Amino acid sequence: MTESMTVRRGADTHAGEPSETAPFGTARHLIHCPLSWGNCLDTPGLGEEHFVLADRLPRDHPLFNDGPAHFHDMQVVTESVREIGEFVGHRYFGVPTERTGLFYRYDLRLTDLAPWRARPGGGSRLSTRLRAVPTHVVNGIPRGVEFHTEVSIDGTPCAAGSASLVFLTPALYRNQLAFAQPGRTAPEEHGRAAVTVPPTAAHRVPAAEVGRADAGNVLVSDPERLPSGRLSTWVRTQHVAPVFTGREGRLAGLHVLEALRQSALLSAGRRHGLASARCTLAASRVHFRGSADAGPPLRCVAVAGEVEPDPDGRARVPVTLTLTQGRKAVAEATAVVVQDL
Repeated sequence: MTESMTVRRGADTHAGEPSETAPFGTARHLIHCPLSWGNCLDTPGLGEEHFVLADRLPRDHPLFNDGPAHFHDMQVVTESVREIGEFVGHRYFGVPTERTGLFYRYDLRLTDLAPWRARPGGGSRLSTRLRAVPTHVVNGIPRGVEFHTEVSIDGTPCAAGSASLVFLTPALYRNQLAFAQPGRTAPEEHGRAAVTVPPTAAHRVPAAEVGRADAGNVLVSDPERLPSGRLSTWVRTQHVAPVFTGREGRLAGLHVLEALRQSALLSAGRRHGLASARCTLAASRVHFRGSADAGPPLRCVAVAGEVEPDPDGRARVPVTLTLTQGRKAVAEATAVVVQDL
């Protein structure tokens, strides 16, 4: 699971256009689109709600604009939804504010690659339509929210997906944090030896291999080749760029998602020679199995499938990924890497 950050009330607005020059996220507008007149006052309810999240694609973000600039980073969508998810649950569905929202599943697929190609000057309008549905309602309070997303860039539909959010009571959230701490899970690992981290875990791959320019944004180490075409790489959790900093000793959701993205590109490049500078994830599906601690490194095992053409003849490679910390599963993911020459 990953943390969800609460949006300031000032970001919830019903009018205005994002500034042409405002950085990503600072001009973000969450527009509530009630389905009936009865919901116009934004009073909490238990029915489906619709929203539009409007912003500008970033121009100088420390991560999303770090790279060859051939594509916009699709993670801008998941990060935006992650940042407003908890707020929507508290504000529009009456979830008590002391309950913490954790996303445990993301799914995003590109439906049109053309709008994702970066243009000189940037500043393209990013619009995400959200359909929010409360789930597992107990005594009038939902325990989760399902989000269904439709993404447009400059008015052109280009992606669709979903995300699942669960709200934890303070006691359950404390248990979740405790489970993330090494040494508090399954004493002695049932007699199994502790995982040994090799010295090569500190050797980051060249930034260009994972579609980045700044070495400080590289999270994965030089991989080890395993049987059956698998690659195993270590993921840094300490001494990372500030953009990856989480809260309460946990890894930020962006840290985990970026580690999976880098591992997928690295795997497709090492096995099939795809050029990361011309690649993006055409699809990504992530299921978080548990929390990860900002302490020991994580291990990611990636398996790249065979190259196959997409409908437009571009090379694409399916990749399955498993992320663990110690003996504990953190995330399972599937991704499709596409090369656009």
